[in-house]
Amino acid sequence: MDRLDAMHAFVRLVELGSFSAVADELRVNQSTVSKWIARLEEQLGARLMDRTSRTRRVTDAGRLFYTRSRAMLATFAATEAELQARAGALTGRLRVSAPVVFGQRHILPLVPGFMAQHPRVELDLVLDDRYVGVLSDGFDLAIRVGTPVDSTLRARTLARTARHVVAAPALVAARGTPAKPGDLGDWPALLHTGADAWRFGHGDRWIRVDVGGRFTANSSEALRMMAVAGQGIAVLATWLVAVDLEAGRLVELLPGQRLPDAPIQALMPPGSQVHPRTRAFVEHVAAGLSLPQWPVER
Repeated sequence: MDRLDAMHAFVRLVELGSFSAVADELRVNQSTVSKWIARLEEQLGARLMDRTSRTRRVTDAGRLFYTRSRAMLATFAATEAELQARAGALTGRLRVSAPVVFGQRHILPLVPGFMAQHPRVELDLVLDDRYVGVLSDGFDLAIRVGTPVDSTLRARTLARTARHVVAAPALVAARGTPAKPGDLGDWPALLHTGADAWRFGHGDRWIRVDVGGRFTANSSEALRMMAVAGQGIAVLATWLVAVDLEAGRLVELLPGQRLPDAPIQALMPPGSQVHPRTRAFVEHVAAGLSLPQWPVER
């Protein structure tokens, strides 16, 4: 048993609360994690966790060991990162989260170049529209579109993209063209789950326009597809709809109205140290990220 691996497993067990989740993250069998924890308890001569078939509770000794282990692992990681930076060769595993469609369109094309530059780095890219917990879910980096949920994370803005009110040409032909944001309240809206209003810039303030419709989704791609199908109007980012607007599958409503931008951000764990392989990936994405514009510059 490698003691660092065992310490890491225990730290993640406390944070995740599940042997199976730790096993999946560390790419080992669940029985291996159980053996590591048992060996730690044997070597330390202390019970780290009381566990029954239904519950798991960290003991006082376990809390002390968790706190000290987490600090030791952080020191080891920082030392490893410094030595790798001095040697000029990055190694190890990098776990990155990104939204499904944005990741497929704009992050994944950049990955081969990064892996070619850093052949000793293992990249685990998880495409998921769920707002993962960077710390609780064991990610080194999360790339997100929009305002981050967790304001405690270190954030770097990679790009900003405008948003547009869009609809299928047939729907506009049937209903006419809205003249002002308030007119949209009578239109069928395609909404992100939990939303019931859109905001428009008016001078130095924002005005709220209440909207409603029969379709909601937690995926911007789903809203785009429904808008193209003529099922309603949607507020979507340029990177997602620029091709549809240029092809005429969608048209922009109220083009002179200002909507909040959608920032593209790299979110990292808080603290003063960013691991060199994480920093290298962020720099690579920042340098290579090319988002479509609307109107198209010719």
